[in-house]
Amino acid sequence: MYKKILVPLDGSSASESILSHVEGLARACGATLCFLEVLEALPPHATVVVPEMLAEGASQRAGEIQHYVQELAETFRGRGLAAEAFVRRGNVAETILQVASELGADLIAMSSHDYRGLARIVHGSVAGDVLHRATVPLLIVRIETTN
Repeated sequence: MYKKILVPLDGSSASESILSHVEGLARACGATLCFLEVLEALPPHATVVVPEMLAEGASQRAGEIQHYVQELAETFRGRGLAAEAFVRRGNVAETILQVASELGADLIAMSSHDYRGLARIVHGSVAGDVLHRATVPLLIVRIETTN
C-alpha cells in the first residue's frame, strides 16, 4: 500500500511520538521511512544583527540536526527497515510538501502539538498547514500539551 512514508520531525520527544506508529506501518507495507527535519530560515532582519555569529550557530545547528536524522535512520535500518534521512531549509510546511513531492512519498506521518487559543496564534500549526495543502494521505498523531 505505502512505499515511501515521509516523517517530518523537529527533534523533540513530542514529535517522535509518531515513530512507533510508522515503524509498524512501514514493516507491514515494506515501506521506506524518510525522516525529515526542516531548518526554518531566519527572518531577514535577524541576519543584520551579527551575521557571523548567526552563520556559525546555524551551521552548528544544521550539523546537529543532520546527525540526529542520520542516527534515527541508522536505528531503523538496524531494526530491518529501509530508512533515509533528509535535512532541508525553508518554511516548514512548504518544505514538507515539497520534499514529499520530490521523493514520491505516498504518506506523510507526523505529530501535532494541537495548540489552541493564543498558543496556536503564537506557534502556528504546521500539521494544519500540511493537512490543508497535501495531495497525499496524512497520518497525524495528536500530542497532549500542557499550556
